[in-house]
Amino acid sequence: MKTLWPEGPVYTDDPAFKITTDSVLLAHFAAAIPGFSRCMDIGCGGGLLSVLLHAGRPDAVYDSVDIRPEAVAVCQRNYRANDIDGQADRLDAREYRTIGRPGLYDLVVCNPPYYYLGKPSPDGGRAAARGDSLSPAQFSSAASYFLRRGGAFCLVHKPEFLTDIFAAMRLADIEPKRLRLVSYKADSAPSLVLVEGRRGGRPGLAAQPGLILAEADGSPTWETRAIYHLRERE
Repeated sequence: MKTLWPEGPVYTDDPAFKITTDSVLLAHFAAAIPGFSRCMDIGCGGGLLSVLLHAGRPDAVYDSVDIRPEAVAVCQRNYRANDIDGQADRLDAREYRTIGRPGLYDLVVCNPPYYYLGKPSPDGGRAAARGDSLSPAQFSSAASYFLRRGGAFCLVHKPEFLTDIFAAMRLADIEPKRLRLVSYKADSAPSLVLVEGRRGGRPGLAAQPGLILAEADGSPTWETRAIYHLRERE
């Protein structure tokens, strides 16, 4: 296992999906939710989101689900290594009702595959491997089931799918409340979007300043350094 930053949590990668920028940014975005006590990660992989959120909120309970048994095994190992209160279960998130726990969580997080049936990846290999991945309607319905009324749903996705995401969230009784676009440099088009919705929330979307990952020379911005704990590695 590796330490994510000096004196930080330890982590073993899910062999199929390594640590990615989108998961790290989503954990930082979701950590802003005040006072959550129970979190569900839909499509958890190795449990990185839970590990990162637990580092800042160790008193909360973190449960996770993934369709792949090997991912669940890695997630369980990471839970034990970091003394995380919660459990990881094998579950196809499209069959979320089979696991129960309706309305149990005040935070649900999800870093889904970005391309799905009807929206194939431009990469032919990924399209073939993920043709049956979760659509916005499917992960929004699962999040709504798990969330208590007023609970928060945080996800990361691609900007080109925002219309589908907002429509799906509203149909699932999750109102989009917070939006942040992510760009590599200040003059780059956004490549990721971070969204927070609230189950049963009132209309009203707050657009936050864009998150810029790198300076013009390619060095990390001060915010990127803070998110990745880079100062603690110097």
